[in-house]
Amino acid sequence: MASNEKQVLLHVEDLKVTFGKKKHEFTAVKGVSFDIYKGETFGLVGESGSGKTTIGRAIIRIHPTAGGKVIYDGKQINGSISKELDKEVTRKLQMIFQDPMASLNERAKVDYIVSEGLYNIPGITPQQRREKVAKALADVGLLPEFASRFPHEFSGGQRQRIGIARALIMEPEFIIADEPISALDVSIRAQVLNLLAKLQKERNLTYLFISHDLSVMRFICDRIAVIHKGLLVEMADSEQLFAHPLHPYTRALLSAIPQPDPLKERKKVLEVYDPSCHDYSVDKPVWTEIEPGHFILGNQKELTEYREKLKA
Repeated sequence: MASNEKQVLLHVEDLKVTFGKKKHEFTAVKGVSFDIYKGETFGLVGESGSGKTTIGRAIIRIHPTAGGKVIYDGKQINGSISKELDKEVTRKLQMIFQDPMASLNERAKVDYIVSEGLYNIPGITPQQRREKVAKALADVGLLPEFASRFPHEFSGGQRQRIGIARALIMEPEFIIADEPISALDVSIRAQVLNLLAKLQKERNLTYLFISHDLSVMRFICDRIAVIHKGLLVEMADSEQLFAHPLHPYTRALLSAIPQPDPLKERKKVLEVYDPSCHDYSVDKPVWTEIEPGHFILGNQKELTEYREKLKA
């Protein structure tokens, strides 16, 4: 959890990411800004195609940015940077990918998969590499002898643990977890989430947790930002967001969460988000702190309505 003394570890300012060439250019991320504090779990939630994974990949330099700043620990890490800073970013920032089967090299053994990042660090002997692999596997609950096997010999949950071990071996400070449980069976999801929480406490890790599932994020994230078509529409502390969801898109996501009680599930009313409910032709939307720690995108007419809802 975030401490009382909040230190900004990652600052994202007006981030833009585009794909394609000028005539067929598509803007996936349209000027996103947020801070992530050291030691917290910051959630980024939205439906498929909203741009949440693109933001994670832009932060870790997989996707180039078309504008804006990504500042990590006081240093700008997007755009052209020095080799020394690039090595530092590679070590301190790691990513756990969504599909453990697709993100692991099927032709390589676990030993190489987990230790691949270490080959760029001079002075590490083969024996030290083997020891680091054994420790990383043990930290995620896998036996050291698994290092000699191939990914297809493991279950989905075990493969995701291998992906986590691959990130941990670099001794990072910040981990981007991109839908780390969506490809897993329900019975395995809790194990992986508990493992991530345990590792965060032990190593003082900071997480950017990307998901489409608000029900999961409520219990693991300190703060949640909601993204729709490349724009942040709402951001607040987790409980604050669930207690006072204001933006119609946020309310639509919350209404889709399944209820464990069959009677409540049958009676619940699904909200469908229609972007045409916003009239931004003249009164343009602005990113506003509607109450302490609670930000929302809206024009002046909408902001007045949101304030009235909070009073009620």
